[in-house]
Amino acid sequence: FMSKGYDSTSISILQEELQMSRGAMYRYFKNKEELFISVIDEYFFKLYNKLLQNMDKEYTALELINVIYRRQLAIINAFYRAGFTHTVFLNYTALIIQAAKHYPNFVIHFRKISKRLSENWKRALIKSIEINEIKKDIDVDIMSILFNSISIRESSEDSSLDDEYMAKSVAAEIERKKEVMLYLFSLIKA
Repeated sequence: FMSKGYDSTSISILQEELQMSRGAMYRYFKNKEELFISVIDEYFFKLYNKLLQNMDKEYTALELINVIYRRQLAIINAFYRAGFTHTVFLNYTALIIQAAKHYPNFVIHFRKISKRLSENWKRALIKSIEINEIKKDIDVDIMSILFNSISIRESSEDSSLDDEYMAKSVAAEIERKKEVMLYLFSLIKA
């Protein structure tokens, strides 16, 4: 799916890539769509759930900035160590776009993830207000939207095909996101 896309990937191609007979493949997945859903669950939703794992804890806004930063950096470093190249990154992005078309209720699932992160931001901002870390007169809903938008914004806008540079570029984007969130935090600091 990553290199050919959903529509251009045939059962024969999947058999070859998975090194499975047609019968074995159909024992695990009743059709191509079911396999695709499994791939998206494993390599997209599982990744985001890992990012959000244990984030329901009571963090302050500053703590949440640092937790998100560390987790995003760890994920990017794991991708780089696993050989996640610029081409693979582009194919992964295209795969997610295809998921919006072929994965039932993909957008709804993604919105739930985004809402969950937004709720974490709200709780962190409220806790920060309670301990006088940030101003009491901020609009928590608007600030949670801003922090959430920054934290989930896509990285790697650079079109360079150099894989090592791409990994450094994505890491630099994560650093920049942290800087932006810290700046936003400084504007509301008590």
